[in-house]
Amino acid sequence: MSLVARPALRPDWQAWYAERLVSAEQAAAQIRSGEHLYIPVGMQTRSVVAALLARRAGLSEVRITCMPVGDLGWFAPELAGAIEISVIHANPVSHEALARRTADYTPFMIYGAHRAIDENREEARPIDTAIITVSPPNEQGYVCLGNAVWDAGSVVPRARRVIATVNQHLPRTFGDSWLPVSAIDWFVEDHTAPQPRAYPDPDPWDAAIAGYAGSIVHDRDTIQIGVGSTTGNLVRLGGLNGKHDLGYFGELTVPGTVDLAREGVITGRCMTTHPHKFVTTAAGNSPEDVAFIDGNPAFEFRAVDYLHDPRSIAANDNYVAINNALAVDLTGQIAASTIGPRIFSGTGGQLAFAIGAFMSRGGRYVVVLPSTARGGTVSRIAPQFDAGQIVTVPRDLADIVVTEYGIARLLNRSVRERAEALIAIAHPDHRSELRQAAARLFWP
Repeated sequence: MSLVARPALRPDWQAWYAERLVSAEQAAAQIRSGEHLYIPVGMQTRSVVAALLARRAGLSEVRITCMPVGDLGWFAPELAGAIEISVIHANPVSHEALARRTADYTPFMIYGAHRAIDENREEARPIDTAIITVSPPNEQGYVCLGNAVWDAGSVVPRARRVIATVNQHLPRTFGDSWLPVSAIDWFVEDHTAPQPRAYPDPDPWDAAIAGYAGSIVHDRDTIQIGVGSTTGNLVRLGGLNGKHDLGYFGELTVPGTVDLAREGVITGRCMTTHPHKFVTTAAGNSPEDVAFIDGNPAFEFRAVDYLHDPRSIAANDNYVAINNALAVDLTGQIAASTIGPRIFSGTGGQLAFAIGAFMSRGGRYVVVLPSTARGGTVSRIAPQFDAGQIVTVPRDLADIVVTEYGIARLLNRSVRERAEALIAIAHPDHRSELRQAAARLFWP
C-alpha cells in the first residue's frame, strides 16, 4: 500500500492545529474538479459537505463515496455533472435517488473495502480527500474519533488530504480511536450535537421474535446484534433478560445494549478475545449511553479492518450473530439488502458476521424477520427469489431463522428439510401455497 507521509506528533502541535483551523467554506475550497472524496460511515460532516455542495457551480465530476445522512440536498438536480454521490449503504435519504438512478451504488462489504488501493490494483480509485469527525485535541495533541470509529482512522494514511470536523460532543473512547493532530490537514469546528438514532416503536410481532431469538443465546456467549427494525427492539423487549456474563463483539449497538453493560449482563468476562471488554466500532443510542461510554475503558472501539474480519470474529468461541433479513427462500438463501433489484440498505457487516459465526467454535448465525410484509399480503419466506434479487448470505451459511412463529434450524439440512422447517415458521395464511411450491420444487 502506498501511504501518504505526514509528520509525526511534534512539540508544536498547537501551532499546527491553529494554522490549519479554517471555515467550512475554506476547507471545501481545497477540493478540485475530478477528485474523489470518501466519508466513512457515522461521520458528522454536515458543515463541510454543505459548503461543498453550495459551490457546485465551480466543480465538475467530483465523486463522493459515502452513506448520505441528513437533508443536505445530496441529490439535487443542479448537482448533475458537478458532484456525483456513490452510496455505500442505502437509507431513507438515498432510496429515491437510487430508484431514479440519479445516484450510483457501490457494493460494500466493509471489511476489505480499501483492498484495491492497498494492493495498487488497476481498478483502485485513490482517495483525494477523506472527511472525518474528531474531538478537540487533548493536552497531548491527540484527537479522538469518539464512539463511531469505523474506518476513519485507517483511511487517513490512504488519503491525500484529510479534513476533520471538530465536535466537542464526541466522547473520549479507547481503542483505535486516537490520531495525532499532525495526521490531519485541515480542521473545521462544528459543535452541532449529534442526533440520536431513532428507532420505531415495536411492531406486534417483535416481542415473540425477541423471545425466540433470546432463547438461542446462552450464558457466557459472545454476541453481535445488527441494526434494523426487528433487531432494534430485541433488547428493549427483554430478549436477553436473565442472561449472565455475555460478551459483545459487534459492529453497532441497538437500544438497550449499553444498558446491559451498565447492569452487569454484558461483562465480557468469558470472552475468548478481549476479556472484560465491550468491543465495537460504533456504540450508543442515547445521550445517556454516550455519557456512560465517555472515558470508560470497558468499551473498546476497533477499526472495521479488524472488527469485520471473519477471522477476528471467529476467534471468539460461542459467537452468536443476530441480524435482520428482508426475505429468506425455501433453500435458505438470505436477502437483506435489496427488495428484488431495488436497493434497500446494503450488505454491511452481515456476511462477515455470518462467516465468522460459522467458523466460531460453538458459533451460531441467527436471522430474524417478520413472517410477512405489505400488511400480511406477502410472505417473507419465499419459494424462490424473483429475478434481480440480491442474495446477501448464501444458503451454504444458513443456520437459524426466526420469525414470530418459531425457530427454523437449517444447518446441514437438505433443501427438503429446510423447506419443511421454514414453512413451519411462515405465517399460517401462506403455508398452503408454500407447501405447494415446495412440492413442485423439491419433490418428484
